Amino acid sequence: MNPYQAQIQTRKPLLIFLKHVGPPVVLYIEDVETAYNEVKKIITTANPQAPKLIEKIGNGPLKKVAILDTQIAGVAIQEENFVGQ
Repeated sequence: MNPYQAQIQTRKPLLIFLKHVGPPVVLYIEDVETAYNEVKKIITTANPQAPKLIEKIGNGPLKKVAILDTQIAGVAIQEENFVGQ
């Protein structure tokens, strides 16, 4: 294989959209499908009278994030291509 040839790889980060914040929080995690379902459940069970602090750990630039469950507006999975080594 040519050492100068770049290999295109795909990764799927979890996007967490917050109320009153423009860009989403981007988390690179191992099991994105499970995390997506967890955040969906958190959104549906959030209680404004008793907010809970949710902490997620990532593998990318964001290592840890803590968010109040009542501030989460939405969640998505994004597929993106990047140049690997």
